[in-house]
Amino acid sequence: MDGAAPLPHDAAPSLDAPGKAAPLVDPSVLGDMARDFSDPAVVLRFARDFSATLEGKLERLELRIGAGDATGAEDAVLSVTTSAMMVGAVRLDQAARVVHRMIVAHDLDGARRASALLRACAADTLGVLRAGYPDHPGAAAALS
Repeated sequence: MDGAAPLPHDAAPSLDAPGKAAPLVDPSVLGDMARDFSDPAVVLRFARDFSATLEGKLERLELRIGAGDATGAEDAVLSVTTSAMMVGAVRLDQAARVVHRMIVAHDLDGARRASALLRACAADTLGVLRAGYPDHPGAAAALS
């Protein structure tokens, strides 16, 4: 044993720092996007839209898993991974990839269980986004 404390069961390891959980949100992702647009409101709208649609994406995923629809569930989870990557939601992306692997392996019971952790990670991610990420005046209000 290397002396590092074990990660909580729902924490995704960081490839950059073994033994450390990946950050919930990587601020450089939206920061890079902000540099690409002349209007910072575009990035705030993007993050707000992500926040507003995430619940629906998770509900669709859970419904498809519950219905035994692996194809629909895969489509739904890929929607979560894509949008999570675009907003810099690192752990949410990783948790969604776990669910995706289970779906592809035809383990819908495992995917159902893992989706509970995905939902918890989503709530934590939204909390970070709504607390003021990206670091811009009024971001918390815009994302609520």
